[in-house]
This record gives sequence, structure tokens and C-alpha cells, in this order.
Amino acid sequence: MKKLIFVLRIVGAVFAAGMMVWFIAPICKYRLVNIGNLTGIVLCLWLLCLCIAPVQRAVRGVFKKRGWTWVIYRAATLCLAAFVAYGMIVTAAIVFSNARPPQKNATAVVLGAQVTPSGAPSRVLNKRIEAAERYLKDNPEAKAVLTGGKGSDELISEAECMYRELTRRGIAPDRLVLEDKATDTAENFKYSWQLIEEQGLNRSLAVITDGFHQPRAKLIAEKQGIATDIGSVCADTEWIFVPTYIVREWFAIPTLLWK
Repeated sequence: MKKLIFVLRIVGAVFAAGMMVWFIAPICKYRLVNIGNLTGIVLCLWLLCLCIAPVQRAVRGVFKKRGWTWVIYRAATLCLAAFVAYGMIVTAAIVFSNARPPQKNATAVVLGAQVTPSGAPSRVLNKRIEAAERYLKDNPEAKAVLTGGKGSDELISEAECMYRELTRRGIAPDRLVLEDKATDTAENFKYSWQLIEEQGLNRSLAVITDGFHQPRAKLIAEKQGIATDIGSVCADTEWIFVPTYIVREWFAIPTLLWK
């Protein structure tokens, strides 16, 4: 049993160290700091403390000096463990949601993302455009609603940016419908659905966004009463962002459910 515990500690410590590097990488390379990578770093530190026996003993010793601090330590450990278990459930939901393909020639709803100050798509938006291009070429009868407004720091709307890129890549303009008022995911679906109904487009949807975003996007659609078949078309999220954005969704989904 002691050997097994020792091996598990080693595996846990290596895993925690590797994940910590993964969470820190977007900060170092792109200066991306959000609740996802900050939480991930904290969880990795906690796991390292549990897996490195001398560190764990030292931490326990500090908190055991007073009764109330020991209660705080046990409560914090229990809460962190429960939070990780919850996060694993959300992560499984993300994987499950991504596995549902859309119907053939379903109407694509391409969710916008940041446009750079020059008017070019950001790295995230470019990946969504690539996914939309693949989908539209594989489904020649499908049309797409390109949804995303213009932020204060954007030269053009996200919808216009996607339109320019897709037409440049050979997608016929008459297959693209622009929705350039939305400022968040809820409005993306609200205004896109209005256009779909007004123009009599296929009511089956292919939601094109990053994989980590798919479950929340579908929950938003369902809360708005969009009772239709909704499939997923996932953009190729760059590996460096994956854990950061998945952990961010751990926080985003509950706030949606409480609204």
C-alpha cells in the first residue's frame, strides 16, 4: 500500500506540475490572464502540496497549531475537492456536447470573437472562420448566419470580418447572412434566430464555435426557447488555450443557470 501511495504521489505531482506550466503558458506568451488560468494555477499548487509529502506535512503542521485554523484547512480542502469533481462533470459535458454532429445542410450560426485593431480576425476568430469554411464546403446547400457586433476597440463588426474572410476563401456571398448587433452569446442567438425565421432558413442549427464554448451556447439557445435540432461544429482551439478556457467555463455555466 505504501508503494502504491508513493507512486500515486509521484504521478500526481508530475501531473500538477505539467498542468501548471500549461496554465501559465498563455500568460507568458500572450499575456492572457483570466479566472480560468488563475484558478488552474491555484488548483495545481494545492495538488502539489498534497502530493509532495514533506510540503503536506509542513502545511498541516502550520494549520494544526490552532483549532480554528485546522477547521479552515479541512473545509478548504473539502471545498477544493468538491470543486474539482464539479469541474470534471462540466468537462465531461463539454466533450459530450461536442460529439453531437449537426444535420446535413443545417443552418450554421457562426459565433463571433475579437477582431484586431487592423480589422483582421483574432487567432480565436480565425479558427472559427476556418471551421465555418469547412462546414459550408462540406454542406453546399447550407447557409450561415455570421453573428457579432462591433466593439469599441474594433475597426469593423465581427460579422463583417467573418464575411470578408469567408468570401475571400470562395464562399458565395448569397450563402452568408450578417447579424452585426450582438454583443454577447445570448444576443448572438436572439438576433440570429430572428433572421433565420424571417428568411425562412433551415431551423436545424450547426453552432460553430470553440469546443469549450459549445455547452454554454446550447444552454443559452434552449433558455431562449429555440426548440430545434442543434449540432456542434468545433473550431480547432489552439492547444495552449484549452485548459484555461475549459476552467473558465466551470464558472460561466453556473452564472447562466442562475439567471
